[in-house]
Amino acid sequence: DRSRMFVDSHCHLSFPELLGQIGPIRVAMAQAGVDRALCICTTLEEFDTVHGLARAHDNFWCSVGVHPDNEGVLEPGLDDLLERAKRPRVVAIGETGLDYYRLAGRSIDDMAWQRERFRVHIRAARATGLPLVIHTRSASDDTLSILREEGQGTVRGVFHCFTETRA
Repeated sequence: DRSRMFVDSHCHLSFPELLGQIGPIRVAMAQAGVDRALCICTTLEEFDTVHGLARAHDNFWCSVGVHPDNEGVLEPGLDDLLERAKRPRVVAIGETGLDYYRLAGRSIDDMAWQRERFRVHIRAARATGLPLVIHTRSASDDTLSILREEGQGTVRGVFHCFTETRA
């Protein structure tokens, strides 16, 4: 039934275990009626691969961002995100957000770097008008507070990971 269109709004096809399977994945998508996919970026180092997928396939698009769980990777500055966001087929900022689930003995105060990274992504979304792809886990109060403060009512997007209550 072609009257419906399905979009995979969050996939990680650049991950090594999937990157070598793009052909079969695209066949499976077509068989399942999934017409489009958003390939999500989780590090700046990964961006060229994610962007390459979006440029190589007419039904793939991508985001630019650094996942909150990723440490020891290039830290995104506003200019890094803005420059990449201008490229063809980049339609979102993220995956970004806060994740206090795996503190590994650290305190929430120790996660200030995550909060600053999230702020940079929100500023990039504001500057570009692109939607945010937000991951928040065990961090709802800080996530919503920072969105209210930085987003200034103009930021839109999707919560990809949201483990909180309806309230």
